[in-house]
Amino acid sequence: MFGFSVRTWQNGFGSPRSVDSPGALVSPARPDSPALNSSPKVDVGEIDTRAPFESVKAAVSLFGEVISPRARPVTKKTRAEEQRLLEKETQHHMILRELDYYKDKLRSIEAAKAQASKDLHRANRTLQELTNKLEALSESKQAAIQTTDVAKRRSKQLEEQKSIKAQLGHDAWKLDVDTERECYKASSGQLIASKQELTNLRQDVDAALDAKLAAFQEHEDARQSTQANLERKAHLTREVESLRETIEQVKVASLLAEEEHLKLTAEKEIYVLVHKSAKEIAEREINRLRDECGRPGESNLKGKLEEANEAIKVLREQLNDVRTSDLCSLQVVVTELDSNKRELEKIVEERNSIRSYLDSIRSELEDVRIRHRECETKALEAESKLEQMRDRLEIKKTELEEARSNNVFDQMQSDLEKLLAEAERDRSEAEKLHKEIELLRQEAEAANFAAREADEKLEVALKEAEAAKAAEKLADEKIHDSPRADAVESSKGPGSLRRIRLTAEEFESMNKKIEECKKQADEKVTSLMAQLRATNAGENEVSQKVERMLREIEVIKSEIEDAVKRAEMAEGAKKIVEGELQKWRREEDCEVGEPSYVVDEPLKRTFQLVDCLEWRVQNDIDAMLAKPIVPLELYRGNT
Repeated sequence: MFGFSVRTWQNGFGSPRSVDSPGALVSPARPDSPALNSSPKVDVGEIDTRAPFESVKAAVSLFGEVISPRARPVTKKTRAEEQRLLEKETQHHMILRELDYYKDKLRSIEAAKAQASKDLHRANRTLQELTNKLEALSESKQAAIQTTDVAKRRSKQLEEQKSIKAQLGHDAWKLDVDTERECYKASSGQLIASKQELTNLRQDVDAALDAKLAAFQEHEDARQSTQANLERKAHLTREVESLRETIEQVKVASLLAEEEHLKLTAEKEIYVLVHKSAKEIAEREINRLRDECGRPGESNLKGKLEEANEAIKVLREQLNDVRTSDLCSLQVVVTELDSNKRELEKIVEERNSIRSYLDSIRSELEDVRIRHRECETKALEAESKLEQMRDRLEIKKTELEEARSNNVFDQMQSDLEKLLAEAERDRSEAEKLHKEIELLRQEAEAANFAAREADEKLEVALKEAEAAKAAEKLADEKIHDSPRADAVESSKGPGSLRRIRLTAEEFESMNKKIEECKKQADEKVTSLMAQLRATNAGENEVSQKVERMLREIEVIKSEIEDAVKRAEMAEGAKKIVEGELQKWRREEDCEVGEPSYVVDEPLKRTFQLVDCLEWRVQNDIDAMLAKPIVPLELYRGNT
């Protein structure tokens, strides 16, 4: 009747038609327009029932202005994600830089290893030189042994020829014996010197072997550390490659998620706009139908209204479907983002572990450097020791040449005689001091005994004086307590003084007794004072003697120390004489070339005499120090 129809979802109901369609609505009426409410006549229009959009692209182009403001938050989200990706890339670049830094460190370690190998080669060369020297010394030792064998054979020949030379004369025989003796002394001195040099070289070789073993051990440690560092480097490179792959995968996944999110948001906006346009058209139709409710043909209007309601229900269902699909897509995107976050956290943890691992590698590199420096210092010390040994050898050679050039035997013999005379004189002085100490000890004991007797007498006198005082007091009390004195005092009354009345005879006898007691007391006091003066004088004498004795003891101790020093000097001189004699013998053996087993008897007796004197002096000193000496403080405490 009205010339329009409403299409359902099955019939292809859609959005309003385009503006340039031929059957467009002429003037659609608003439900709240005042013209519609006031005038009874309403313009009747037509509804376009064609499909509103040919495709999704046309809808996007039609509603581009509406979509653009709602799509802005999506761009913000993409910018934030891009920023996070940039941060990840920067972290990746930092890790690569750290890896390059550790590669440089590894190169420096390899260079240090090469330097250590060079030092080890140098140490091996020095060890080879020392072994060559040791072989040369062993050869010299064999030569010395051969010379000693020759000397033994020569001595046997000399013993065989001894009886023959005795017939020729005593002087010629003695001259031959002296020459043979000097040769033997020189050969024995050379043998001792070669033995000493051999022991020194053995010690040097042992030290060099120890240094070589230490260098080998350090080289092996450096090799193992470099091998471990190479393995760690390979492991780190593999981990970095895996991190790169995971970062690329995360980038691709994030890009795919962004594209899907953009597609979903665009479709959602399109669906919303389409349904909004359809809703507006339906509302317009409903309003128009409401306005036409009063006109005839209400049955047709009711049918159309039912169709419109059905269309509205269909639209609502479509909206619900779109909302559910949007929620599902959002949930999927959220889960993907959570998984990406977890992967990023794992990557950060791996990066932290790699950093800690790199820190441990740094510490190990520092340890390797320290060991390398220690190896260098040890090598320098070994070289310095070798130089010092060479310098000592040169000094000994120069001293030997100087000793050969100087004739010091006569001077040493005179010094030895002087030392022997001084030792004998010190021994006699020590004996005298020992006797004086014995006398002083006896005098000190006698003085102590006299002081003890004086103390005992003084104590007895004090006791007697106390007893006399007690007897006097007792007699006074007896006199005052007599009955005759009490009767006299009672007759005089209580206010009178306490007096004693005696007869003339009693008074005279009492005076005599008092005078006798005074005389006895004075005599005892004078005798005790004399004894005290005598004891004090004896004490002073003894203290003076003890002080003198202590001073003499100090002098004796200083003399003993001087004697000990002289004995040490004598022993040192003895050793010097022996060394010079050995050098002398070596020089004469080098000149003559024939050793002998005969020993110089005068020198032997001289050395025995020196040893005997030293032993006697030491025994005297020990005996003097072992005897007890009474100190002055102890004596004063006893007196």
